[in-house]
Amino acid sequence: MELVKPDIGLLFWMTTCFILLLFIMKKFAWGPILNALNEREAGIQKSLDEAEIAKKQVEDAVSKVEKILEEGRVEKENIIKIAQQELVDYKLEQQSKINAQISSQLVIAKEEIIQQKRAAVDELKNKVAELSIEIAEKIIKKELENKEQHNQLIKESVETLDFN
Repeated sequence: MELVKPDIGLLFWMTTCFILLLFIMKKFAWGPILNALNEREAGIQKSLDEAEIAKKQVEDAVSKVEKILEEGRVEKENIIKIAQQELVDYKLEQQSKINAQISSQLVIAKEEIIQQKRAAVDELKNKVAELSIEIAEKIIKKELENKEQHNQLIKESVETLDFN
């Protein structure tokens, strides 16, 4: 077998075919390939831009959510503080009402005790007076068994009376 040696004719035709192939490629294939590459690059750039916009929107949404959560936390703390203060105020109000009721009931109870004590003392005085009268009657009956002593007691009583 013979070795292929490049001679001038072979080199000429190889160069001519290569240049012709480059020309055909430039005319028919190079433009569409570059257009496809440019379109792909534009599509990738558009996707990157959209991704950047989406990332910014997500960051904005996250910051809004964090802000809303912080506002909610602050509002929750304020509501808790207000509720605790209202509870303290309610307890104080109820305690003062209870104290006022207790005070008024104590005053009423003391007045009732004083009235009952006066009534008991008056009743006791009346009983003592009744008993004293009964005892005096019995003593006088025994001492005045005769009419003479009875008349003597009447005279003494009349003399001691003061007529004004």
